Amino acid sequence: MLVFAAPPELGAVSPGFMIEREGATVELSCEATGIPPPTLTWLKDGTELGRSARVSMSSADGRVRIKSIVAADAGIYTCLFKNPVAQVSHDIRVVVKGRSPGGLYLSMCQN
Repeated sequence: MLVFAAPPELGAVSPGFMIEREGATVELSCEATGIPPPTLTWLKDGTELGRSARVSMSSADGRVRIKSIVAADAGIYTCLFKNPVAQVSHDIRVVVKGRSPGGLYLSMCQN
């Protein structure tokens, strides 16, 4: 019996830079293949992303959905795929555009 392994390879991914309006729902997505199939971990600014009332994640389709995005959601989101052979990642910089009393402002991530 022949058994082999292959490192993860990225498939379809969200663009590397996104500007979103405050209050919008944002969906980030990443796909990867490998043998054995890689596990997916989502990070925000280098820290593992957690679920909340506004943040949902699906490992099955590699998606993160953020409802009612706010300035604090701006940052660098990373999808990290790992298997025993290797790991591969993709960064998505999210900028949140909103309103202040003085007019339009952009909340840029700090990285």
